[in-house]
Amino acid sequence: MSDTLFVTPEMSLTEAWTIVMNQVKEALAGSGHPFRYATLATVDKKKSPLQRMVVLRDFSNGPEFTIYTDSRSNKVQQINENESVSLLFYHNPKRLQLRVTGCATIVNSGEEYMQNWNSDGQKNPCSYTSVIPPGTKIRNPEEAYHWNMESKPNFCLIKIKVTYMEFLQLDGVKHIRAEKIVRDDNEITSWIAP
Repeated sequence: MSDTLFVTPEMSLTEAWTIVMNQVKEALAGSGHPFRYATLATVDKKKSPLQRMVVLRDFSNGPEFTIYTDSRSNKVQQINENESVSLLFYHNPKRLQLRVTGCATIVNSGEEYMQNWNSDGQKNPCSYTSVIPPGTKIRNPEEAYHWNMESKPNFCLIKIKVTYMEFLQLDGVKHIRAEKIVRDDNEITSWIAP
């Protein structure tokens, strides 16, 4: 089975991490890539984890992941109260999992905000101009289909600065797992037992 996998036992740790991170970069190029969609986990006031699917919008060295959301969503409030979040990516055809832990910040103004809104956000303004905020109880789905295109969009970026990453390459019995700890500008990588 290992000939169909991304990471194999013969690779160095550096090669393995390069291959995994290249999958993240490839996900930005096309909506069909499995890493384009990830599960974002936040923590609510009761310290309960909450998960939802998000779309990866950007990735930069640092490393830092960016997603978009409605600024009135529960996840924004949760991040404002507790910046600790995690992302989970899974590439089913290649059986590769990537877990990311980090500190999230909300960006809802400034040059970076405008650049993202102008290049991507306004392509689907209905996602960020609904009259009724996300999570509001409604009597039927039709109530939610009203948009105010004239008002400032409820668009924001969630930027996740990585503190820890871990990949797991599944291969029947001989799984391969490694971690990356990010402190300041230093990255410490290690193989770890699956």
